[in-house]
Amino acid sequence: MKKTTVLVAAAAVLSSGVTQATPEHPRVVAIARDLQTPAKAAPQPSAVRPELAFSLRLSRASDESSSLDVQRRACRAKAEALGFDAETIAAADANAYVDDGVSGGSALESRKRGMVRIMADRPTVVIAWKLDRFARSCREFHKLMDWADENDVRLITSDGMLDSTDKSGTGRMVANIIAAVAEWELGIITDRSEAAHEERRTQGRWISGKAPFPYVMERRDGKAYLAEDPEAFALVRKQVDALLKGGKGSSLAATAGPLPIGRQQWRKLLRGVVLRGWREHKGELVTEADGVTPVQFGPEVIDATTYRRVQDRLKELEAGERAERRDAPWLAGMVVCHCGANMNGGLSSYKRALYKCSGGCGSIMADRIEPLVFTDFRDQHGDEPLYEVTYSGGIDHSAELADLTEARARVTTAVAKVNGPALDTLVAKLNEIEATYARLQAEHDPEVTETVTRTNTLLWEAWDASGPDERRVMLDAWGCKVTVYPAGHPGGRVTIAWQPVQRDTATADYEKAA
Repeated sequence: MKKTTVLVAAAAVLSSGVTQATPEHPRVVAIARDLQTPAKAAPQPSAVRPELAFSLRLSRASDESSSLDVQRRACRAKAEALGFDAETIAAADANAYVDDGVSGGSALESRKRGMVRIMADRPTVVIAWKLDRFARSCREFHKLMDWADENDVRLITSDGMLDSTDKSGTGRMVANIIAAVAEWELGIITDRSEAAHEERRTQGRWISGKAPFPYVMERRDGKAYLAEDPEAFALVRKQVDALLKGGKGSSLAATAGPLPIGRQQWRKLLRGVVLRGWREHKGELVTEADGVTPVQFGPEVIDATTYRRVQDRLKELEAGERAERRDAPWLAGMVVCHCGANMNGGLSSYKRALYKCSGGCGSIMADRIEPLVFTDFRDQHGDEPLYEVTYSGGIDHSAELADLTEARARVTTAVAKVNGPALDTLVAKLNEIEATYARLQAEHDPEVTETVTRTNTLLWEAWDASGPDERRVMLDAWGCKVTVYPAGHPGGRVTIAWQPVQRDTATADYEKAA
């Protein structure tokens, strides 16, 4: 009675034209507005129902025994046996409803290209090769049968196992039994397929699909494996080196540019285990029978040490480190304003490089100060000898030790889950890991000795023979600092100071070239 009263009140609101809710009836106007809003039209079935339709479904294109051609031939033969004329059969064949690459256990509503269209068009007769082409799930089969009864659609299989117009108890019972058997078969096929995939994974074989970048797939003894693509491997290693180098051009976006994959794919590749030649399945690392050792699916692109450095570099980038701007002038980071603020690089309205005070004092064109710096460097230091710095010694096993720590955690977890002979195997593996860890820990000494060698080359000679990057390193090593003043400053607009890096003679060895 209360609901009826509210609807009557809403009707009154509609007739009066009131559009604001009242304290007495806060829901009345809302209901009235709903009554005024046209309801969305429900999908209408096809106005012209096809007389005959073929329903085809294929899970895998490689399954020749149940190919679409096999199904078409069976459906045509059944249609001829039912008395359909050649023109109707040809039309049904040409406009067949096909679900290609779709599992029989999937929901009817998910089969957009075939079953969904059938349910919208409501053909008078629908023929499928076998019952499992309609569905391999009892639930979905019953849903389809109910829909056929409601829409006066006749479902038939070419092998005679199903005719939905057979309302006898025996006909429905047989259909239900066959549907249950089809669902059982699907479970068996799924289990068998998963077992086969698991076996391939433990053997390091590639299961299916396109090989992940930068690998290619090759066949050995009729089996698929991942192999090295030399060009792709070299490109990835080059971009990894650029990423680790830091500075200009070492961001994810910059290093992903030359690759045939996008930036997000590049990040995922660096974060994952593919570059080590490993694989993950359902979020877990694929390991050998011991549950510890990773299965090697292909040659590693980068070693453990490089992989660890890449992870550290990604953390630096995520923490806010960014590469220098692509349009930054050559002396960016070495030029400061007289007010103490940095002179950031940029471009003028004419696309010319300049240095601009971050404090807003002004700017100066790059071509005004860079020649001054180059000339002053040669005048001040050109006749001095060039020193080369080399690094020697040091054994860094940090990456290998990290891998062993993870392996030790995996085997410790596995030990708690097994018993019997498998336990002995895992204990032996744990002892092996502990022994290797102890050996590497004893060798681990990452301290590096720096050796500074005086050469017979003068700095001006090295300067003339160097490119932009090498020259920038020289300026940075000599502590180049450029200060820019306002126009008309008594001491000139630009002053150049040199503060060479002082090396600790206690830790650096100095040698003279012969």
